[in-house]
Amino acid sequence: MRHRDRVAGKPGSPRRRLLLTGGALAVMLGRRVAVAAAGEQSVLLPGPLRMGARLLQRSNGVGMPEMRADTFGPMTLFVFPTALAATPFDLYIVDAGLGALLRYDFALDAMAPLRSARVNAQSRLAALPDGSVLLAGGGAQPVQRFSRGGRVMQSFEPQLGAARYDDVVADGESGRFYGLDRVQGRLEETQPQGTGSIVLPPGLLPELPVALAMDRRRLYVAGRVCACVEAIDLFAGRERKTLADGLPQVISLAAGDGWLAVNDGGNRGLRLYRDGLLRADPAYAELQLVNPQGMAIAAGMLHVADAGARRIASFRLRP
Repeated sequence: MRHRDRVAGKPGSPRRRLLLTGGALAVMLGRRVAVAAAGEQSVLLPGPLRMGARLLQRSNGVGMPEMRADTFGPMTLFVFPTALAATPFDLYIVDAGLGALLRYDFALDAMAPLRSARVNAQSRLAALPDGSVLLAGGGAQPVQRFSRGGRVMQSFEPQLGAARYDDVVADGESGRFYGLDRVQGRLEETQPQGTGSIVLPPGLLPELPVALAMDRRRLYVAGRVCACVEAIDLFAGRERKTLADGLPQVISLAAGDGWLAVNDGGNRGLRLYRDGLLRADPAYAELQLVNPQGMAIAAGMLHVADAGARRIASFRLRP
């Protein structure tokens, strides 16, 4: 008893009260630190869930609705959305279930089909600075560029043989775009006017590239053999470094505003990087995602095509 009294103090003694107060303070501080840490990890704030939208049936050449009684049609639900591209004003959606390329207008809360586009589950999209969109991977078709109003503006053929582009990304500053031939591991650069395409040097990409994203003139490439994502500076010495590894099945990438999102199908989660640093890695279940496919980032928002849930989930990115 004497030993116990010396160490902890008798019940009600000043020493014991001091120890209990200190312990309670430590618990409180610990809770505050834990809450602060949790707050720092909450970089994804839930936003709208879109199951579909009313159909914009009549629009002019720049995508604005015509003033007619039948301009807006019935509510159209997504069936199997698989690919996305985003601008601050629009969200382009490949719905492989509907067999359609759709442009969702945030301001109108309506979507217009780009009727001449031919899509499938392998189709990929990239938005250009003028609000137009590139469509690649739709079978043996060339890459096509569509205006907001759905007009075909340009078609691009790969430079070598009968190859086709499996994926496409665009530089938001210059308007250049880059087409990927996965089988050959080849990347081609095309000017906005559709002239001057060049094949970038072999060895630039990781072996068996599977997905692309681009932001601030930096190309992100997921490689199957390395199970990694590499960042490649295309404009300053071709610097290349591994940003993330341990990724045996990358389904898609998205980049913008300094963010990179990695859809990690092998571990069933998303990884969020900000300026090259891992900020969060929530599981699909935490985000209430079932089978996420394509993603896009614009205006501080991450949009995810959740094919299994037949919807588009949006999250605000908090720096």
